[in-house]
Amino acid sequence: MTTAAVGIPILLVLIYLGGWPLRGATAIFEAVMVYEAEQMFRAKKMPFFARMSVFWVWAMLACQALNLPLVWGILAGLVVVVIGAVVLGREASSFEGALTTTWTSLYIGLLFMFLTALRALPHGVRLVVMFFALVWVTDAMAYFVGRRFGRHKLMIHISPSKTWEGTLGGVLSAVIVGGVGASLIHALWFQGSLLGLGVSVLGVVGDLMESQFKRYVGVKDSGGILPGHGGILDRFDSTLLALPFAYYLLKGLGIS
Repeated sequence: MTTAAVGIPILLVLIYLGGWPLRGATAIFEAVMVYEAEQMFRAKKMPFFARMSVFWVWAMLACQALNLPLVWGILAGLVVVVIGAVVLGREASSFEGALTTTWTSLYIGLLFMFLTALRALPHGVRLVVMFFALVWVTDAMAYFVGRRFGRHKLMIHISPSKTWEGTLGGVLSAVIVGGVGASLIHALWFQGSLLGLGVSVLGVVGDLMESQFKRYVGVKDSGGILPGHGGILDRFDSTLLALPFAYYLLKGLGIS
Protein backbone atom coordinates (compact mmCIF):
# COMPACT_ATOMS: atom_id res chain seq x y z
CA MET A 1 0.00 0.00 0.00
CA THR A 2 2.81 2.41 0.87
CA THR A 3 4.59 1.62 -2.40
CA ALA A 4 1.47 2.45 -4.41
CA ALA A 5 0.82 5.60 -2.38
CA VAL A 6 4.30 6.88 -3.23
CA GLY A 7 4.73 5.41 -6.70
CA ILE A 8 1.45 6.52 -8.31
CA PRO A 9 1.90 10.25 -7.52
CA ILE A 10 5.49 10.11 -8.82
CA LEU A 11 4.29 8.44 -12.02
CA LEU A 12 1.55 11.05 -12.46
CA VAL A 13 4.08 13.88 -12.02
CA LEU A 14 6.33 12.32 -14.66
CA ILE A 15 3.39 11.96 -17.01
CA TYR A 16 2.47 15.61 -16.46
CA LEU A 17 6.04 16.80 -17.09
CA GLY A 18 6.55 14.60 -20.16
CA GLY A 19 9.57 15.33 -22.35
CA TRP A 20 13.01 14.50 -21.01
CA PRO A 21 11.94 13.81 -17.41
CA LEU A 22 9.60 11.08 -18.63
CA ARG A 23 12.16 9.80 -21.13
CA GLY A 24 14.80 9.66 -18.40
CA ALA A 25 12.46 7.75 -16.11
CA THR A 26 11.54 5.41 -18.96
CA ALA A 27 15.24 4.72 -19.57
CA ILE A 28 15.72 3.88 -15.89
CA PHE A 29 12.64 1.66 -15.81
CA GLU A 30 13.84 -0.18 -18.92
CA ALA A 31 17.31 -0.76 -17.46
CA VAL A 32 15.83 -2.10 -14.22
CA MET A 33 13.51 -4.42 -16.15
CA VAL A 34 16.46 -5.72 -18.16
CA TYR A 35 18.44 -6.53 -15.00
CA GLU A 36 15.34 -8.15 -13.47
CA ALA A 37 15.14 -10.32 -16.59
CA GLU A 38 18.82 -11.19 -16.12
CA GLN A 39 18.12 -12.40 -12.58
CA MET A 40 15.25 -14.55 -13.83
CA PHE A 41 17.33 -16.07 -16.64
CA ARG A 42 20.12 -16.69 -14.13
CA ALA A 43 17.68 -18.61 -11.90
CA LYS A 44 17.22 -21.01 -14.82
CA LYS A 45 20.97 -20.96 -15.58
CA MET A 46 20.27 -19.45 -18.99
CA PRO A 47 22.84 -17.07 -20.54
CA PHE A 48 21.83 -13.44 -20.96
CA PHE A 49 23.86 -10.31 -21.74
CA ALA A 50 22.36 -7.52 -19.67
CA ARG A 51 24.73 -4.73 -20.70
CA MET A 52 24.15 -5.42 -24.37
CA SER A 53 20.40 -5.43 -23.73
CA VAL A 54 20.52 -2.09 -21.90
CA PHE A 55 22.51 -0.61 -24.78
CA TRP A 56 19.89 -1.92 -27.21
CA VAL A 57 16.82 -0.59 -25.40
CA TRP A 58 18.50 2.77 -24.84
CA ALA A 59 19.54 2.95 -28.51
CA MET A 60 15.91 2.58 -29.57
CA LEU A 61 14.76 5.13 -27.00
CA ALA A 62 17.45 7.56 -28.17
CA CYS A 63 16.29 7.24 -31.77
CA GLN A 64 12.77 8.07 -30.68
CA ALA A 65 13.91 11.06 -28.60
CA LEU A 66 16.09 12.46 -31.39
CA ASN A 67 13.51 11.79 -34.13
CA LEU A 68 15.83 9.36 -35.89
CA PRO A 69 14.60 6.29 -37.81
CA LEU A 70 13.90 3.55 -35.27
CA VAL A 71 15.55 0.99 -37.51
CA TRP A 72 18.94 2.56 -36.68
CA GLY A 73 18.48 1.71 -33.00
CA ILE A 74 17.27 -1.79 -33.81
CA LEU A 75 20.23 -2.44 -36.12
CA ALA A 76 22.74 -0.95 -33.67
CA GLY A 77 21.62 -3.31 -30.93
CA LEU A 78 21.50 -6.27 -33.30
CA VAL A 79 25.06 -5.62 -34.50
CA VAL A 80 26.34 -5.37 -30.91
CA VAL A 81 24.66 -8.65 -29.91
CA VAL A 82 25.73 -10.54 -33.03
CA ILE A 83 29.35 -9.40 -32.86
CA GLY A 84 29.70 -9.41 -29.06
CA ALA A 85 27.84 -12.63 -28.30
CA VAL A 86 27.87 -14.79 -31.40
CA VAL A 87 31.14 -13.85 -33.15
CA LEU A 88 33.34 -13.04 -30.15
CA GLY A 89 31.59 -15.30 -27.65
CA ARG A 90 33.95 -17.81 -26.10
CA GLU A 91 31.34 -20.32 -25.01
CA ALA A 92 28.87 -22.38 -26.99
CA SER A 93 26.05 -20.94 -24.89
CA SER A 94 26.74 -17.47 -26.31
CA PHE A 95 24.33 -18.16 -29.16
CA GLU A 96 21.57 -18.98 -26.68
CA GLY A 97 22.47 -15.78 -24.83
CA ALA A 98 22.12 -13.83 -28.07
CA LEU A 99 18.59 -15.18 -28.48
CA THR A 100 17.49 -14.38 -24.92
CA THR A 101 19.07 -10.92 -25.17
CA THR A 102 17.37 -10.18 -28.50
CA TRP A 103 13.95 -11.28 -27.31
CA THR A 104 14.17 -9.36 -24.03
CA SER A 105 15.51 -6.18 -25.65
CA LEU A 106 12.78 -6.05 -28.27
CA TYR A 107 10.03 -7.03 -25.83
CA ILE A 108 10.97 -4.35 -23.31
CA GLY A 109 12.52 -1.73 -25.57
CA LEU A 110 10.12 -1.73 -28.50
CA LEU A 111 6.95 -1.97 -26.44
CA PHE A 112 7.69 0.26 -23.45
CA MET A 113 8.86 3.16 -25.64
CA PHE A 114 5.21 3.60 -26.64
CA LEU A 115 4.72 5.19 -23.21
CA THR A 116 6.67 8.26 -24.32
CA ALA A 117 5.15 8.06 -27.80
CA LEU A 118 1.65 8.18 -26.31
CA ARG A 119 2.61 11.11 -24.09
CA ALA A 120 4.00 12.99 -27.10
CA LEU A 121 0.60 13.04 -28.80
CA PRO A 122 -1.59 16.16 -28.48
CA HIS A 123 -3.48 15.93 -25.16
CA GLY A 124 -0.93 13.28 -24.23
CA VAL A 125 -1.32 13.81 -20.49
CA ARG A 126 -4.99 12.85 -20.62
CA LEU A 127 -4.32 9.91 -22.93
CA VAL A 128 -1.62 8.40 -20.71
CA VAL A 129 -3.61 8.98 -17.52
CA MET A 130 -6.64 7.33 -19.13
CA PHE A 131 -4.46 4.43 -20.24
CA PHE A 132 -3.15 3.78 -16.74
CA ALA A 133 -6.62 4.27 -15.25
CA LEU A 134 -7.88 1.46 -17.49
CA VAL A 135 -4.96 -0.79 -16.51
CA TRP A 136 -5.44 -0.11 -12.81
CA VAL A 137 -9.22 -0.52 -12.82
CA THR A 138 -8.82 -3.83 -14.66
CA ASP A 139 -6.38 -5.12 -12.04
CA ALA A 140 -8.37 -3.82 -9.07
CA MET A 141 -11.76 -5.07 -10.20
CA ALA A 142 -10.36 -8.41 -11.34
CA TYR A 143 -9.00 -8.87 -7.82
CA PHE A 144 -12.17 -7.86 -5.99
CA VAL A 145 -14.60 -9.67 -8.28
CA GLY A 146 -12.39 -12.74 -8.30
CA ARG A 147 -12.18 -12.79 -4.51
CA ARG A 148 -15.94 -12.43 -4.15
CA PHE A 149 -17.36 -14.43 -7.05
CA GLY A 150 -14.43 -16.38 -8.49
CA ARG A 151 -15.23 -20.03 -9.02
CA HIS A 152 -13.70 -21.07 -12.33
CA LYS A 153 -9.93 -20.90 -12.80
CA LEU A 154 -8.70 -19.02 -15.86
CA MET A 155 -5.37 -20.79 -16.43
CA ILE A 156 -4.44 -22.66 -13.29
CA HIS A 157 -1.17 -23.95 -14.79
CA ILE A 158 0.02 -20.34 -15.26
CA SER A 159 -1.68 -18.26 -12.57
CA PRO A 160 -3.63 -20.29 -9.99
CA SER A 161 -5.26 -17.21 -8.43
CA LYS A 162 -6.89 -15.84 -11.60
CA THR A 163 -10.50 -16.75 -12.34
CA TRP A 164 -12.78 -16.25 -15.31
CA GLU A 165 -15.18 -14.27 -13.13
CA GLY A 166 -12.45 -11.93 -11.93
CA THR A 167 -11.02 -11.48 -15.41
CA LEU A 168 -14.40 -10.70 -16.95
CA GLY A 169 -15.16 -8.33 -14.08
CA GLY A 170 -11.93 -6.46 -14.72
CA VAL A 171 -12.48 -6.27 -18.48
CA LEU A 172 -16.09 -5.15 -18.12
CA SER A 173 -15.05 -2.47 -15.61
CA ALA A 174 -12.45 -1.13 -18.06
CA VAL A 175 -15.04 -1.04 -20.85
CA ILE A 176 -17.41 0.95 -18.62
CA VAL A 177 -14.71 3.34 -17.39
CA GLY A 178 -13.49 3.84 -20.96
CA GLY A 179 -17.00 4.69 -22.14
CA VAL A 180 -17.81 6.98 -19.23
CA GLY A 181 -14.48 8.79 -19.41
CA ALA A 182 -14.33 9.02 -23.22
CA SER A 183 -15.14 12.73 -23.26
CA LEU A 184 -12.01 13.43 -21.20
CA ILE A 185 -9.88 12.33 -24.15
CA HIS A 186 -12.18 13.88 -26.78
CA ALA A 187 -13.56 10.51 -27.85
CA LEU A 188 -17.03 9.09 -28.38
CA TRP A 189 -18.32 6.68 -25.77
CA PHE A 190 -17.95 3.58 -27.95
CA GLN A 191 -14.38 4.61 -28.86
CA GLY A 192 -13.54 4.87 -25.17
CA SER A 193 -15.13 1.49 -24.52
CA LEU A 194 -13.15 -0.05 -27.37
CA LEU A 195 -9.97 1.40 -25.88
CA GLY A 196 -10.92 -0.04 -22.49
CA LEU A 197 -11.64 -3.46 -24.01
CA GLY A 198 -8.34 -3.66 -25.88
CA VAL A 199 -6.19 -2.32 -23.05
CA SER A 200 -7.75 -4.63 -20.46
CA VAL A 201 -7.62 -7.79 -22.59
CA LEU A 202 -4.02 -7.19 -23.69
CA GLY A 203 -3.15 -6.31 -20.11
CA VAL A 204 -4.41 -9.70 -18.97
CA VAL A 205 -2.45 -11.42 -21.76
CA GLY A 206 0.71 -9.53 -20.83
CA ASP A 207 0.31 -10.46 -17.18
CA LEU A 208 -0.18 -14.12 -18.08
CA MET A 209 2.90 -14.03 -20.30
CA GLU A 210 5.09 -12.83 -17.47
CA SER A 211 3.49 -15.32 -15.06
CA GLN A 212 4.27 -18.12 -17.49
CA PHE A 213 7.87 -16.95 -17.77
CA LYS A 214 8.27 -16.71 -13.99
CA ARG A 215 6.94 -20.24 -13.58
CA TYR A 216 9.34 -21.44 -16.26
CA VAL A 217 12.40 -19.99 -14.54
CA GLY A 218 11.07 -20.82 -11.07
CA VAL A 219 10.75 -17.39 -9.41
CA LYS A 220 7.84 -15.74 -7.62
CA ASP A 221 8.58 -12.11 -8.53
CA SER A 222 10.72 -10.44 -11.19
CA GLY A 223 12.52 -8.52 -8.43
CA GLY A 224 12.20 -6.96 -4.99
CA ILE A 225 12.71 -3.27 -5.68
CA LEU A 226 9.07 -2.49 -4.78
CA PRO A 227 8.25 -3.82 -1.29
CA GLY A 228 5.09 -5.89 -1.43
CA HIS A 229 4.79 -5.47 -5.20
CA GLY A 230 7.77 -7.38 -6.60
CA GLY A 231 9.80 -5.78 -9.36
CA ILE A 232 9.33 -3.09 -11.99
CA LEU A 233 8.55 -5.75 -14.59
CA ASP A 234 5.82 -7.10 -12.32
CA ARG A 235 4.22 -3.64 -12.20
CA PHE A 236 4.42 -2.92 -15.91
CA ASP A 237 3.79 -6.38 -17.39
CA SER A 238 0.15 -5.45 -18.01
CA THR A 239 1.15 -2.38 -20.01
CA LEU A 240 3.75 -3.72 -22.45
CA LEU A 241 1.39 -5.26 -25.00
CA ALA A 242 -1.36 -2.71 -24.36
CA LEU A 243 0.73 0.43 -24.97
CA PRO A 244 1.24 0.01 -28.76
CA PHE A 245 -2.41 -1.01 -29.12
CA ALA A 246 -3.58 2.15 -27.35
CA TYR A 247 -1.21 4.33 -29.37
CA TYR A 248 -2.23 3.04 -32.79
CA LEU A 249 -5.93 2.83 -31.92
CA LEU A 250 -6.02 6.43 -30.76
CA LYS A 251 -4.02 7.59 -33.78
CA GLY A 252 -6.22 5.56 -36.12
CA LEU A 253 -9.39 7.01 -34.64
CA GLY A 254 -7.96 10.51 -34.88
CA ILE A 255 -8.01 10.90 -31.07
CA SER A 256 -4.80 12.67 -30.15
